[in-house]
Amino acid sequence: MPQKTLRFKIHQDGRVEETVVGFTGESCNEATKTLEDALGKVTVKNKTSDAFIFNQNENLKQLNNESNVTF
Repeated sequence: MPQKTLRFKIHQDGRVEETVVGFTGESCNEATKTLEDALGKVTVKNKTSDAFIFNQNENLKQLNNESNVTF
């Protein structure tokens, strides 16, 4: 399992840039929600390719429930 890391860069104008590493799917949003709420308004959010990786078992269950195909 990869290490999960939150990195913050505070710019001179007060902007805070957050980089999330090691999270997949929506887990990055869950991990940062409280912090982002405390810091203030989020103006830009860019997703990495890891944000589109989901648990394969959950995907198979959902696909099985939505189709007539058995895995």
